[in-house]
Amino acid sequence: MSEEQIELLKKKLVVSLKARQQLERTYEQQFTMLTNFINRLSNVCKGIDIELDNRLAKLRAHLNKNTDIENIAPLMGDIEHLLNQHSTRLSLNIKQTQNSLITAGKQLQKVKNLPSDLRRELRKLMQDISEPKGSILLYLPTLNRLVSLYQRSLLLSNGGQDLSSEEQANLSALQSQVTSELINILSNIAFSGENADKIDAIREVLSTHVTADTIVNCCVEVIRLIIESITEERQSAQSFLFSLNDALNSVHTAVATSINGSQEINKSKQQLNEKLKNDLAGMSAELSKATSLDTLKKQINVRITDIVDALNQKEQLEVEEHTLLVDSLSEMESRLKELEKEAEEYKKKLSEQRFKSLQDALTKLPNRASLDERMELEYRRWMRYNHDLCVAVADIDHFKNINDTFGHSVGDRVLQIVAANLNKGLRETDYIARYGGEEFVMLFPESKLKDIEKRLDKLRIAISKIPFKFKNADLTVTISMGMTQFKAIDQPQSAFDRADQALYAAKSNGRNKVMVKY
Repeated sequence: MSEEQIELLKKKLVVSLKARQQLERTYEQQFTMLTNFINRLSNVCKGIDIELDNRLAKLRAHLNKNTDIENIAPLMGDIEHLLNQHSTRLSLNIKQTQNSLITAGKQLQKVKNLPSDLRRELRKLMQDISEPKGSILLYLPTLNRLVSLYQRSLLLSNGGQDLSSEEQANLSALQSQVTSELINILSNIAFSGENADKIDAIREVLSTHVTADTIVNCCVEVIRLIIESITEERQSAQSFLFSLNDALNSVHTAVATSINGSQEINKSKQQLNEKLKNDLAGMSAELSKATSLDTLKKQINVRITDIVDALNQKEQLEVEEHTLLVDSLSEMESRLKELEKEAEEYKKKLSEQRFKSLQDALTKLPNRASLDERMELEYRRWMRYNHDLCVAVADIDHFKNINDTFGHSVGDRVLQIVAANLNKGLRETDYIARYGGEEFVMLFPESKLKDIEKRLDKLRIAISKIPFKFKNADLTVTISMGMTQFKAIDQPQSAFDRADQALYAAKSNGRNKVMVKY
């Protein structure tokens, strides 16, 4: 074998080694890209739950450190457990919706002198409600049917003309109660754009003197707007999920193509390696059997030619494999960038909707749903760190009289002013939410009960001194409060109930007071 041929053989081997190193780097890049893709998908889930966010953050940290799957398995089990908890919570909401519909249907069944055909429809509806459904959305048609039956029953009352004075008074009180409740519900609904204007228009209509027909029509319109909004959001979510599915399919196809191509190329390379091994073995055998130098040269030259050809083929295969991987990675990167852009837009939209869904539209305070989340969070912190935690419930005194005397628009303004003053009187670490109607709930972490009592009493006095003036009439607004401190045996609901009992005691003892329940 000549020195030139040996040198050529060395160069081929060096080139083959470099190609192998490049292939290993390419595989590492591919694994990194798939890890980044999982990180991006987990980021899309942010905001659903604090504990879930923490677990997903840990998962991303492990992936970035190339941790073995066996070490990540317990963490993935925790994430699965949290997702199951969300599923359980959703099931509870579905059950509560079913119970509410059953209660409303039973109330309608108690109405006297309903026609037989309406009672038959109501019985059939109650049978449908009794069958569990897999989604809250599936109860919306049932709710629409129930509202329709209520509308028909109200129309059959003939506007109350045939009712006794007592029945007319009861009907009027019921209409007033339903109107107030509907206005409160509308205050907790967060819409934007044209639907927000329609909700404001409905609230304006309900603020005037309304009939039973008006109430029913407003209910139907609100339900229609909610269904439209849910449908729009569902379509938006479906569009994003379709894009996500398409991107995953593209990535899967690119990876499968790359793997299949690599398998075929590796098979060919194995055959070339076998051929090189055989040629080298044959060269060694010919060297040991050679009888003349000329014959040996001819045989060695043939073997070297075969080895060089095999190395050239192997180099070409490695170039093809590298090109295949680069193309696959480029395609995946392109789809990932598109998906990341869509995910950011969808995430931004979800964040805006989540903010609106947790804010009371009238007072701009957190609403009941936000309170439930914060209460659970503060309860967990209290259990973990054993610091003091107090809860207070506040209620505007004689608020119904304000609505009846001055109108709902004035009542709304009173709610806004009182809410702003309560919020301004709290620390940054404290929390306040509108619980519903004219009621507010406040949480005071790391606070002693006696200190909170003094602060709330100052707030109560400050609110009683606010100079309300409507239609040239002076109006004094007062507020009653009840408060308590979490005990070792407490759950969030038991502590809230105790504060609510304190509020009831404040109202029973003349109102405009702060009462404590130990």
